[in-house]
Amino acid sequence: MVTHTHIPTAAQVLARQKADHAKPPAPISQPTTAVALPDTRTEVERYLDEIAPAAVVGRLVKFSKDGQFLTADDGEPISDVAEFCVLADETLVGWIKFNGPGEMPDRRMGLLYGGFKMPPRDTLGDDDQSAWDNGLNGLPEDPWKHQIYIVLQNVESGELYTYIASSQTARRSVGHLLRHYDRLRRTHPDEYPLVRLRAGGFQHRDERVGWVPTPAFAAVGRRPKDGTARPSRAADFDDAVPF
Repeated sequence: MVTHTHIPTAAQVLARQKADHAKPPAPISQPTTAVALPDTRTEVERYLDEIAPAAVVGRLVKFSKDGQFLTADDGEPISDVAEFCVLADETLVGWIKFNGPGEMPDRRMGLLYGGFKMPPRDTLGDDDQSAWDNGLNGLPEDPWKHQIYIVLQNVESGELYTYIASSQTARRSVGHLLRHYDRLRRTHPDEYPLVRLRAGGFQHRDERVGWVPTPAFAAVGRRPKDGTARPSRAADFDDAVPF
């Protein structure tokens, strides 16, 4: 016996989609004390954030080996008295694996303050260390990198920047900044931190290495969230810049 599959019409599909959107959201199984912020993105921004959530916002910023914050596109140093608003709610965290020139990287990333839970490293695969490429130290290097993306807005110009923390010392510095933001959220939930980009550092225990510069974010104040940009992460992404 031949079974005929009923193919819905376009009108039926649209009606079903409309009905699905009208359904109430599923109940939250666990209570939460977080304050739900309204989603002010446009439909285009929501779509782009869904298909390309790991985009760099604005211009890339890097921290050089000699202890300077620079804009990556022209190598110009950033003034240590320039003030930046930390758009902390846009902080992206997770894992990235670069696949070589011309290939898109693999990512397991999401917004730290958007409910993303970073997966454990042992769930990502690529566990055979004998198959890893050697790093700068000549030893096999894990292809999956832990990265944190911090979005900064220049207070004077309004221009947006992204700093990517990949090293352990850089992630620690960003972690201190986010701890400051967490404290600020409890006392001033509608404000972001203001910082200046500075150089810290430490004396390495190996005397041959000497002084090791590290990025630092000096808190200098705070700024209302409603006076800052709400960027879309689907613009201006350059997968060729690993940092």
